[in-house]
Amino acid sequence: MTSWSPRLLTTSQPKYQALLAALQSDVEAGVLLEGARLPPQRELANQLGVAIGTVSRAYALAERRGIVSGEVGRGTFIRRRGLREAADEVVDPLLIDLSRGRLVRDPNDRVLARTLEKLAHTGDMNQMIELYQLPAGIARHRAAGATWVGTLGLPVDPERVVITSGAQHGAAVVLASITSPGDLILCEEVTYPGIVALASLLHLTLRGLPMDEEGLEPDGLEAACRSGSPRALFCMSTLQNPTGRTMSAARRQNIAAVAAAHDLPILEDDVNGFLPAKPVPPIASFAPDHTFYITGTSKSLAPGLRIGYVVPPAHRVQQIASTIEATTWFTAPLLAEVVTQWIETGEALAIAAWKRSETAARHRLAIEILGQWLPPSPISFHLWLPLPEPWRAESFVSQARARGVIVNSAEEFMLGQQGGPHAVRVCLGATLTRDRLSEGLRRLAELLRTPPRPVAMVY
Repeated sequence: MTSWSPRLLTTSQPKYQALLAALQSDVEAGVLLEGARLPPQRELANQLGVAIGTVSRAYALAERRGIVSGEVGRGTFIRRRGLREAADEVVDPLLIDLSRGRLVRDPNDRVLARTLEKLAHTGDMNQMIELYQLPAGIARHRAAGATWVGTLGLPVDPERVVITSGAQHGAAVVLASITSPGDLILCEEVTYPGIVALASLLHLTLRGLPMDEEGLEPDGLEAACRSGSPRALFCMSTLQNPTGRTMSAARRQNIAAVAAAHDLPILEDDVNGFLPAKPVPPIASFAPDHTFYITGTSKSLAPGLRIGYVVPPAHRVQQIASTIEATTWFTAPLLAEVVTQWIETGEALAIAAWKRSETAARHRLAIEILGQWLPPSPISFHLWLPLPEPWRAESFVSQARARGVIVNSAEEFMLGQQGGPHAVRVCLGATLTRDRLSEGLRRLAELLRTPPRPVAMVY
C-alpha cells in the first residue's frame, strides 16, 4: 500500500473536492503511479482529520472520473492511464453501472455517418472549420436552436439564442458573465454536482434551499432573498437531477414572481425538458427578463454532441457572447452544423422520441422491480430511491457494489459537509441492455429486503 499524504489547499471549496483535486494533481505529477494502492478510507480520514464520508465521497468521484478503481476486498488503486481515456469504461465487466445518467442508441446507427457524408459532398465541411465565426454562433444554427427550444415549450426569437459547447459550458458562461468571486448563488438543497464544480471554479458561495415534492419551494427562495443578497438562482425545473422532481406551471410562475420582485437572475437548466410528452412552460416563459434558459443536446441526442443553447434576457445577449469570445472565441461550428441538420430534417425529434419511449419502458421496469420502495415519480433517466430504515446511503452503496451494482449516494449531491437524506440515485440509461438493467435492479431489490450488515469498507 502506498504511503500517501495529500496536501489539502485551504480554499472555500468543500474538503472532498480539495481531496479529489490533490489526488488528481499527484497522479498527474507522478507522485501516485499506476497500480498504486491508496490508503484505506478510515485511515486517510484519521490522518487528515476529516470525516470518513469526506474521503468516501472523494474516492467515489475519482472512480467515476476514471482516476482510480475500487476492487472489492482489496482496496482502491490508481488506474492505468489508457483506461482513463474513456471515463465511461467499466474495468470489471461483471459490474452493472447504474451511476451514469445517459441513454444511447445502437452504436451501428449510421445517422451521423450519413450527415457527415452529406456535408463532405456539399463542400460545406471545410467552411465550418476554416473560418472564424461570430461568438454567438452562425445565424442558421441559432435559428435551429430557436426551433429546438420551441419544442421544449419556449418560443423564442433566434437572435436571443447563443450557441455554447454544451449546457455545462452555457452555465459556466452565464455565471462568469453575471457574478464576481464571493457572490452567493442559491440552488436546491440536493443539487446537480456540475453547479458545485462551477461554483468552486469561479469562487462562488452556494446555498441550498428547501425542496418539496415539486422541487424548489418559493417560500424558501423568498426568505433567502430577504435575508441576504443572492446574486443568482440555479435550478432545474424539469426532472431535477438527482431527485427527478418536476415543478408544476403554477410553481414556476411563483418562482418567476419571486425572482422578478427581487431582481434576481435565474439560471434555468432544462436539459431534461424533452422527456415529458407534453412540456411544461419553462420559468423563462414567465420571467423572460430575469431568466437565462439553458439546454443542450448531450441528453436529448448524444453525449458527444456538446452543443448547448442559452437564451438570455434580450439585453444580456451581447454580454454572454462577449464571455464566449473571451474564452473559446466561438463554439465548434461543425458539431453545431450536425445538430442543425438533424433539427432541420426531423432526425433530432426522432432521436428524442426514441429516448422518450425507451426511458418510459425502463421506468416501467424499475417500478415493477423496485416499486414498493419508490415514491410516485415522473418518467426520468434516473430514480431517487429513499432507503428504508435502518439503511444508510454509504452502507447501501458499499454493499450494492459488493453485489456488482454501482449507484450514487445522496452524499454526492449535497453541498459542503452537511448530511444528506438516506437515499441513492439509480440511473436507468448508459449502454446497458434492458436485461442488464433488470438484473441490476433485482440485485438492488434483494439488498433492500436484507437488513444491513457490517462489511469491510470498499476502498
